[in-house]
Formats: sequence, structure tokens, C-alpha cells
Amino acid sequence: MKKNAISWSAIALAIIIIGAVFLRTYEFNDWLYFKMDQSRDALLISNAVENGPGYLPLLGARAGAVELEKGFLRLGPIFYYFQYAAGVLFHSTEPYVYAYPDLLFSILAIPLLYLFARLYFSEKNSLLIAAMYAFSFIIIQYSRFAWNPNSLQFFLLLSFYGLLKFLGETHSGRKKWWLAVWAAGITVGSQLHFFGFFSLLGISGLLIITHFQLWKKANILYFFQKNVLKKIAVYTGILAMVFAIFYAPVIISDVRKGGENTKNFFEALTAKPVKKPLVDKIGKSAKENLKYYCLITTSQCYSSNSKNDLPAVMATGLVLLSGLVLAVRGLLRKGRSVAQRDFLALLIIWVGVFTILTIPVSFQLRPRFFIVVFAIPFVFLGLMFEYLEEKLSRKQALVASILLATGIIGWNSQGTYAWFQEQAASQKGDLAVKRTLILKAKDGVTLGQLKGVTDWMYARHKAGMTLYYYVKPEHVRPIEFLLWQKHDKGLIFKTLSLNEDANAQFFAVVPAENGLEPAYKKYGKNISIIAQKQFGQLAVYEIDFNDRITSPEFRFNKRRSKTDRVFWKDVVSIDDGREGILIDGTE
Repeated sequence: MKKNAISWSAIALAIIIIGAVFLRTYEFNDWLYFKMDQSRDALLISNAVENGPGYLPLLGARAGAVELEKGFLRLGPIFYYFQYAAGVLFHSTEPYVYAYPDLLFSILAIPLLYLFARLYFSEKNSLLIAAMYAFSFIIIQYSRFAWNPNSLQFFLLLSFYGLLKFLGETHSGRKKWWLAVWAAGITVGSQLHFFGFFSLLGISGLLIITHFQLWKKANILYFFQKNVLKKIAVYTGILAMVFAIFYAPVIISDVRKGGENTKNFFEALTAKPVKKPLVDKIGKSAKENLKYYCLITTSQCYSSNSKNDLPAVMATGLVLLSGLVLAVRGLLRKGRSVAQRDFLALLIIWVGVFTILTIPVSFQLRPRFFIVVFAIPFVFLGLMFEYLEEKLSRKQALVASILLATGIIGWNSQGTYAWFQEQAASQKGDLAVKRTLILKAKDGVTLGQLKGVTDWMYARHKAGMTLYYYVKPEHVRPIEFLLWQKHDKGLIFKTLSLNEDANAQFFAVVPAENGLEPAYKKYGKNISIIAQKQFGQLAVYEIDFNDRITSPEFRFNKRRSKTDRVFWKDVVSIDDGREGILIDGTE
């Protein structure tokens, strides 16, 4: 009977994962989000894929919105190494290949959440939690493109799962392995986003303090016993080893550059926050938390001040409040095992630490910050399902839980369907895009459209001519990368600048709804249109400037961009003389 139950649970989980995979891979290539950050990373990693691992950087992406006196504050490089592995494995530098690791980890997060939930919940409730998470609209959206924060959802769950197993394990051998799992989750997750870095450390540290009740003098003295100190030394050694493995590139880079990134890290910690009264920040944080939790839970609340969102806001508020109350109630009730108490304490600390961290940056919050708490609303719903089982009959609780979970899944499915409709329509023509929530700029431009524009320009390019293109800033790097991908040594290209080049061929890539108006505004209206074509949200024109003066003496100088990075070839002397692309200067 038990085996049969387990097999049905496995089948149900497999069905959930299959559905989630479909929604995460449907039209994955053409609908890929591919803007400045994605194309910058693709150029950097393609350098290593084509020229060897020596061109892998020792540091990762720049931390956004952090102004420093010297250089950039950067994350660890693990995200780039995942992309490099995908490129080598598939023998490809296609942008969608670099998004495969984020896609994979988003899928793996579903069974991992199920295992995490099983530390406390029944199989039925754990399946419902996993299902709601798997079909959450915003979680699906953040699974369908490459960006360093996206995989944090997996490694955060991995670290918390490993920590709970470590705290609950009695076998010394297995305890060490779970400690290594926790350490791996933290050391990888902390390299994906600085908000994740602080969340992982803060939540883990407070859970350890809570588990061992380190506010009690007797418990503190316990750790100074000889046999306990020996165990601590072994555990510290394991943590140090895992840290050294995953943070080796960061350490080497800092040694090479005199601790520059570490200094930048501490400078960023003391950087002046947005000048707003604390009361305003707390109010803004509460508002933004409710808004984005609503987005995670229901797919609604994606626009500001919409009266139609009131039911979704109220439902989300009820879930959050009920979940916290039930977690505290469960923690205070007698009869709970240590493992159960640790699980509930983790949930309370998880929400508390995240909420506190959002206050200083409350006016800069974006959906990506909430990757840290993607799982929270659904685990809280699991606590509500458990409460229903206490108050209702078994059959009534089952029906109520399934109906509630189905409602949440249906709400999110509606949002996902609306987004897919927008994505499909944006490939054909102008459309007001509302549900692409990655950045403030919502233009509906995807990889398929950018490829169409680039292929058209390349097809019309004349041998021996320099290809100049005008385009919005966020599309400069994507087109640069796609032109580079032609691997045409005779193709010289750069963003448009008026000069005396007699061999110049000009193109303008503009939003279709605006036509050439942006180019007219910048260069004047004395422009001839030679040819034009529309690709979804984008229109591309081959143009010429009627009054431009040319000179046979003009020489095109292709300058290499500078970079503040250190690469492996700089460390281990494996430079083969190839220069690579290294287009990484203007971040």
C-alpha cells in the first residue's frame, strides 16, 4: 500500500514537472528576452567558448545601481561558468543556449521544493505546494531567459534544505554531507545576486542561533567542550573547503588586484541610501512587498494602483498573514519535533530577514529581488491546508485544499496565457506589452525580432562597406552580438556615427510605431530611405544621409574595448596569442 502511494506521488510530481517544462520551453528560442545584460554576457562567454577557458573571467556581473569611486563591485563568476558549460556542451554560442542553465535550475527547483516541503508536510500538501510554485506566472517568466539572479531560486532552496537536514541528522557521516550541501547552496547562491548573498547568510545564521538557542549561557558553554570543539573544527574545515572551491576565482582576482573587489564591497555597504525618511521607506517596503507577493501568488498586481487588483491583494494579504500566524502557532505548540520546529522557525526568519532587507532599498525594489521568496506564499498555503485538516473532516479538507490550489494555479495560468498572447502578437506588429516584468522598459522585443533585423541588415550589406547602425541603447549590444555571430571577417560594423567614410552603409533600427522619428530627431530629416522592413515591434531601414561629405582619406579604426577584469589566461599563463573579442568595456 505504501509503495503504491509513493508511486502515485511520483506520477503526480512527474505530471507537474512535464507541465512546467512545457510552459518554460514553449517558443523558448524566438521569444527569448535578450537585452543589454544578456548580450554582454553572451559576448564575454562566447569568447571563452571559441578561444578556450583561459578567457573565462574571475569575477562575475557588475552589481547594479552601485556607484563607487574605483572600478565596479562584482559578483562571483559562477553564473558565467554555468553558461560556459552550456556553450561547450552544445557546441554553440546561440543566445538561447546560454539560457539553458537558468531553465534547467528552474525546472529542478520544482522537485527540490517538493523534497523541502516533505520535511514538514504530507505528500499531498507537498505536491500541491510544488504544483502552485511550478505554474506561478512570474516564476515561469524568470525561467525563460538568462540572467544571473534567475537560478537563485534553486540554490536558495538547496541551501535551506541542506541546513535543515544537517540540523536534524544524527549520523555523523551524513551530517557532514548535508553540511557540504548547505555550504554549496550558499557559496553558489551568494554569487548570483547580492540580495541573495545577504538573505542566505542572515537567514541561515539566525536559524542556527534559534536551533541551538544561543541566547542561553548553558548552550554557549556546551560548545566549548573538547569533543564539541573537535566537531566544530571538522565542520569549519568542510565549510572552508567548499568556500575555497567555489570562491577560488574571486580570491585569486582580489589577490591580483590588491583586494579591489573586497574594498568595493565594503564601500558599497557604507554607500548612502536613497534620502528618504525611515517611515517612508517602511511604508514603501510594505506596499512593494504586498504588490510583489501578490504577483507571485496570483499573477496579478503587475501594474500600479489598479482597482481590479483588489481581490488579488486581499487574497495575498490573507495568505501571508495566515501563514505567519500558523507558523508562529505551530512553533509555540507542544508536541512538535525539533525538525518541525526548525522548519517553522526557518519560515518566520526567512520572511522576517527578507522584509528587513527590503527597507533600505524599498524605492529600488524590482521583481528580481523577490526571487528570494518565490516559494514563501505557496509554503504558507501549505500551512493553511494543514490547518484545514485539523478543523475539517479528511474529505472536506482534501476538497477545500485542492479547490484552493486549483484557484491559485488557474489565476496564474490566466496570467501566463495573457503573457504568451502578448509575446505571440509582438512578433507580428505593434503591441502595448504589459506583462513582461523584467525591467521597467516593456517593448516586447525578443530574440526572434532582433535576429530578423540583423539578418536583414547582413543580407543587404555590401562587401567592402562598413555597416553603421542606429538603434536604441538597450539594443546596441544584442545587435552587436548577433552581427559578431556571422563570423564574417570582412564585416566591419559599429553604431552609427556621421563621418567622412566613403564606404559607409547606414541602417536604422527603431520601434515600428515611431518610424524614423528618433533618427530624424538626432540627425535631421535630410535622410533618404533606400529600403525598409518590419519585424514585430522593430522596423529596420537602410538609409543614406543626403548632405554627408565623404573623403577617400578616411580610415576606419576598430578599437578594442577596455576591461577591468582578470581572466584565467592572466593567471595560469595559457595565453595562446589570440586576442579574443573582449567586448566588455561599457557596462
